Amino acid sequence: MNLNDLHWAVVVGREGSLSAACVTLGISPGTLSKAIARIERSTRVKLFERMARGMRPTAFGAAFLQRAAQMDLAAEDLFAELRDLRQARAGVVRVGVGNGLPDRWVRPVVQALVTRGISVELSGGMTDSLKEAALRGELDFAVLGQTGAPPQDLSWRVLTDDPMQPMAPKGHAMARPRRSVPWSELAQARWIVTGRPTATFREFEANFAARGIAAPVPAVLSSSSGREFLLCLALDAILLMPRSAVREPEVQARLAAVSPGGGWSSKRELGIIWRTGAYVSPGASLAMDLFEKHIRSPAKG
Repeated sequence: MNLNDLHWAVVVGREGSLSAACVTLGISPGTLSKAIARIERSTRVKLFERMARGMRPTAFGAAFLQRAAQMDLAAEDLFAELRDLRQARAGVVRVGVGNGLPDRWVRPVVQALVTRGISVELSGGMTDSLKEAALRGELDFAVLGQTGAPPQDLSWRVLTDDPMQPMAPKGHAMARPRRSVPWSELAQARWIVTGRPTATFREFEANFAARGIAAPVPAVLSSSSGREFLLCLALDAILLMPRSAVREPEVQARLAAVSPGGGWSSKRELGIIWRTGAYVSPGASLAMDLFEKHIRSPAKG
């Protein structure tokens, strides 16, 4: 079975239509249709049902695609490793950067890699989207915050505790030094929280539920990295931020901590995540070690 045909079938299954897969792959519908037909002849089963809009895997197709996706990733790992061994080159490192990860950690790592001749592809996003990209082999690894261990098909290297903390603009009625804010008042406040179904949102609801109070409806549910800080200032709202981001100079200058009675509970950790069993290139391994060095160093925050 041709590995290209295998890869193309996986993309059709993921995209859900022939036309969308053609755009992703940069090939013609005729070429892709012939590849699917070759696989169906080889396996002697029908992989897809042609619908009015899109293509749906048959029962045989679903079983095939589950295994084919694993084989496709293994082939990609194999060729990447052989390329690095043959050419002895640093190559390209594809790094996912979780929303809110401070520039003070990203900048020196990228500078060090580029100085060594390693190209870097950075992708930002929410934790769940970065996990999915790592599982699909689109990222070598991602640096992100999460609560709890990931599934077994993802490996997880914890670097530091990075709990969420409520912050508000300086001068906000609830951002007072040494003042414990009642939860009843917090339930009436204006909040900015990352959108459903994130771990941060679940922790937000759980903190209020633990006090027997219904969580307020956030004024803004946001998944847009970098905009929450400015919205917090514009709306005079309480914003949940990771401790690492709270230490940024601009945040220190313009926001102050909100201290709920009994404290805010968060089990969020910051670490590196990658697909279990994936080939890790020398460049990616170096990048992981550099992130660990900078994040664990007290001098870096």
